[in-house]
Amino acid sequence: MKQKYNFSKRHWLVVILCFLLFLLANAVTSDSENVILPKLAAANGWDYSLVLTLATVAGCTSVVGSFFLGKVCEKKGGKFAIILGLVLSAFFVFLYGTSKSLVVFVIGLFGTICCGQAVSFFGANSVIANWFPKKKGLAMGFVSMGPPAATIIMVSVLNMIIGKFGIAGGIFTLCSVCLIVAAICLVVVHNNPEEVGETPDNLPVEHATEVDVPTITLSQLLKTKSFWVVAAICGVCSMSQTGLMAQWLVRYTSNGYTETKAAFMMSICAVAGIIGSIIAGNIENRLGTRKAYVVLAIWFMVSLLLNFTNIVPLVYLSVPMFGLSISLYQIFMPAFEISVFGRENFKVVNGILFPLVSMGGQLTFLVIAMCMNLFGEVRFAYIVFTILLGITIPLALSLKEKQ
Repeated sequence: MKQKYNFSKRHWLVVILCFLLFLLANAVTSDSENVILPKLAAANGWDYSLVLTLATVAGCTSVVGSFFLGKVCEKKGGKFAIILGLVLSAFFVFLYGTSKSLVVFVIGLFGTICCGQAVSFFGANSVIANWFPKKKGLAMGFVSMGPPAATIIMVSVLNMIIGKFGIAGGIFTLCSVCLIVAAICLVVVHNNPEEVGETPDNLPVEHATEVDVPTITLSQLLKTKSFWVVAAICGVCSMSQTGLMAQWLVRYTSNGYTETKAAFMMSICAVAGIIGSIIAGNIENRLGTRKAYVVLAIWFMVSLLLNFTNIVPLVYLSVPMFGLSISLYQIFMPAFEISVFGRENFKVVNGILFPLVSMGGQLTFLVIAMCMNLFGEVRFAYIVFTILLGITIPLALSLKEKQ
């Protein structure tokens, strides 16, 4: 598959930095929670089930904070959102990681989730939209490797640090990295390539100029059918991906797999996800957003159905297949936003779309709970995800992409 990257050094620097921002955002939220929460609960004598419940509440309510941070990004730009998100992430990680009170714990975790997501989905995505409006798939193919890379690297590294220096050592490390990266971004990151004499996608000026698109207001956006179609598509992607990864261990251990084997399978999926992100990004660049989404949504549906069968060879086959799907949400949310609404409207659209899509991701726990109550197993939620993904295919094909 031949693709023309033709990025300048500054363009590659933006890609690398945004990859690191996605990695770090994942590290300070879901990955660090998996390591820190059980240890923090044990150290404070808290009931772990209560801690998990409060963490779920913090995750759900973080949608409210996302609306506010989305407006900040819209007004101040992606660079400001990145730096603000990193600095506040350091503060809130320290707050919840050193808390002795459940109230302080919830406040800190709520702030960490809000600000961590602001770094990647508001800040980094906004910068990518400005620098790569036409080659967004190629750029996001690299950037979206961040979350699976964080799962592979950060969990083991953080465990090692905490094992040697205690919880405080792990918290100090995360906070320090956030502040160091914030300082680097202050110097290196620019909202638009034009600020440093570059062009979007590193194309010649006559090809880089975008067709004039009228600026859309929030009230106009909410009345636009395309916006709600994109929200539905990305919400289903978020729900399916979250449901797949968040309940991974439960899905396998409840069907006779050891926890060690289930964790190994998750690592295989994450490694495949790193390669799959680049492949998915290239497919988007080659086929266009709508057709590429259809191809990858069908791939995801087949993977889910193979896994659902519980036939061991098919389950094993589905695990690396998931690697091409676990970046679906990260790649296609900005891709649809740019393709349908244009580079200039990205911040307005993203500021309201991401919180709505996040709510879709949180609904996955309701779907899984219902399936477990009815059928006793997580895997039955995969049928629900497959049906919903199937519905998004004609929705995606109905969209009109901006030329």
